[in-house]
Amino acid sequence: MSWIDNIKNKIGSWLLNRQVKQKKGMLEIPSFTNVHEIGIIYNATESMQEEHINGIAHFLREQGKKVHTIGFVNAKTLPHNRKFHISSTYFWREQLNAFNIPQEEKVGLFMQHKFDLVLNLYFEPIFPLQAMSTLCKAKFKMGPQIPGSLAFNDSVIDMGSDQNAKSLASQIIHYLNVINQHG
Repeated sequence: MSWIDNIKNKIGSWLLNRQVKQKKGMLEIPSFTNVHEIGIIYNATESMQEEHINGIAHFLREQGKKVHTIGFVNAKTLPHNRKFHISSTYFWREQLNAFNIPQEEKVGLFMQHKFDLVLNLYFEPIFPLQAMSTLCKAKFKMGPQIPGSLAFNDSVIDMGSDQNAKSLASQIIHYLNVINQHG
């Protein structure tokens, strides 16, 4: 990352902090059975990662969940091998403002939709992904523990050295299944 991008990210982070109101009080952690709509935010720059995300989305749909994914492609324009689907979209550098924040009017409906749960399935502190996570209007957001992750997640999971999306999604689902069990 260039020093110019670092400056843009710092300014973007400052702007996000000013724009987003801090949540007050305790959030209710949803039970997985009560989650109906799930958004997945991920790094779509590598096609291998995309295959994992599609598998996770397929599994969640089999569980009766409505799933929408959005992947960030770190390129000026969207590569020709990326295809939009009704429940799978992308955003790329051209859709960011001068401070690397996704522009709602260019990114589409993902930021406006009120998901029951957003899964942040990425392990790198990539600012456009973090900004998307911050700006989406989900009731609850979960992801891995990475530097600064509590700023854009309501709960984080320490994955240790097992840093892959399938394991993270599995841990989140397990956590949401057991956290609200009433004996």
